[in-house]
Amino acid sequence: MMYYIRLFKGIREPYVQAQQLMKAEKAGGFWGKAILLLVITFLLAVVSSFFGIGNEIMSKELHNRSNTDFEAIKLLFAGGQIIWSMLQAIIILIIPSLFFWALSDIEWKKFISVQFYVLTILLIGKIVAMPFTVFIGLPDISNPFSLGVIGQYLTSHNLILQFLGGITIFNIWAMILQYKYVKVLLERSRLLTALFVIGFNLIMLGISIFLQIMDLEKLL
Repeated sequence: MMYYIRLFKGIREPYVQAQQLMKAEKAGGFWGKAILLLVITFLLAVVSSFFGIGNEIMSKELHNRSNTDFEAIKLLFAGGQIIWSMLQAIIILIIPSLFFWALSDIEWKKFISVQFYVLTILLIGKIVAMPFTVFIGLPDISNPFSLGVIGQYLTSHNLILQFLGGITIFNIWAMILQYKYVKVLLERSRLLTALFVIGFNLIMLGISIFLQIMDLEKLL
């Protein structure tokens, strides 16, 4: 039985698609979907760099550098952002799939297929949030779809705000979808599957936040 990966159908019908994926012998359209998602990731990263999303730190260097130096640094920074976005996408596809695959005895590609759906949701989140950043200038912790907005009323601690800002309705949606697929594929109890999924995602979020709050100013 061949399972054909359909990104939006996989998001809309997680239980049905998970059952079909579990029974399938092969996944069709695997490499095509992988390339498509990476191309979309690249284009979003280019657009973000063009509008200066995430490079607020560069504004501090505007008066400390010559125009030539500043433009060179800005170009390097944009290139770094694009590379990092691509690496993030690859990590989202590979690392969770390896983790869940290690807990099972089924084909690794099936878990990669699940991560295709997860990455699709996260990319939708980026697209939806981009206009708020470009036209209103909202930073990540003020993303209206994240817990960072609520967190700013409760605390001023940067680490906590960054953590809450990293939890969006799209992350939660992706995690719920991931749980539905993984439960079917692993054939474990609801509680154990939830612990695997939530625990792993919290660890990944913590690592991501740690990398984001590194003092990048020292690199300039």
